Amino acid sequence: MSSQSEDTRIALAAACAALGLSASGAEPIRLAEKAIWRLPGGVVARVAKAGQRAETERELRLARWLADMGLPVVRPHPGVRAMVVACCRPVSFWEELPPHEHGSVLDVAALLRQLHALPPPPFPVGRLDPFTRVSQRIDVADTLTENDRDWLRDFLRDLQAAWQDLPAGLPECVVHGDAWAGNVARVFDSGKTLLMDLERCSQGQPEWDLVSTR
Repeated sequence: MSSQSEDTRIALAAACAALGLSASGAEPIRLAEKAIWRLPGGVVARVAKAGQRAETERELRLARWLADMGLPVVRPHPGVRAMVVACCRPVSFWEELPPHEHGSVLDVAALLRQLHALPPPPFPVGRLDPFTRVSQRIDVADTLTENDRDWLRDFLRDLQAAWQDLPAGLPECVVHGDAWAGNVARVFDSGKTLLMDLERCSQGQPEWDLVSTR
């Protein structure tokens, strides 16, 4: 296990201890920017990076609101405190989904139609920013030469300027921000589809949610 994976396991164990949960037998589901772990009792823990508490709280609040509005989404676990900070990392707790597969493009479209038709949330969700954390990723990437890094920074500035110059599009609404088939779960038994990974949900042009369409 890498040092980064071990760091998330330590944070997970500390968060579980704070809530009286057992982290024994925790299984990694996905170890990426957020580390996702399966716990006993149908609980899934998501370990974010240090400094992402506000984003984690917003995602939890959005998930509850979207569920209340009737949109099928992954939900915070009702029997566990939603979030704790352990080892400087926000750890949130979610319901485990039943066995499922990625959705289809048609599944994505159906869920986006519902999402884009919703009224604005009664709390701030932030503006759509397609460049979230891109600059930080360029800064910390250890496989880049300094020339590569400088080129990417210049290219990023060009893209940010072009984004500001885009013409007005459709009326703004709640957008997912990272809509693709991998962020839709289709449950094997029921065929029900659910929208996942709400971290990029924000207010913006609905066209953005079509960028992954093929």
